[in-house]
Amino acid sequence: MIQPDTAFLQATFEACAFHKFMRAELRVIEPGLVEVEIPWFADLDQAMGRIHGGVYAALLDTASYYSALSACGPVERLPLTQEYKLNLLASVKQEALVARARVLKLGRRVAVVETRISSASVELAATGLTSLVM
Repeated sequence: MIQPDTAFLQATFEACAFHKFMRAELRVIEPGLVEVEIPWFADLDQAMGRIHGGVYAALLDTASYYSALSACGPVERLPLTQEYKLNLLASVKQEALVARARVLKLGRRVAVVETRISSASVELAATGLTSLVM
């Protein structure tokens, strides 16, 4: 893995209107390892006052994508999510969520990324595995 172009990663992250809606923040820790954090706000809740499962899915997809992109360096074609598996392990109420995504395997055509989602009070709220076409 090569050193990630942090400016490029941040620029693409900030250019996404969905990330702005989610109020998401990207932290590149090292090549292939990123964190994405979203603060809690009421629009993220489902009817029972817990964070909606779709928020976890979006967070998993976003963190996985940037993990893979941080590992591969400048490319002509950006990665595309091929598939993900999300296990919701605990519900979170009115807290920020942090996804920590790490590349497990970076191939020429496919990357596999593991993501763990936590909050201040829940050590492991969700976990997932994502395949991305490179």
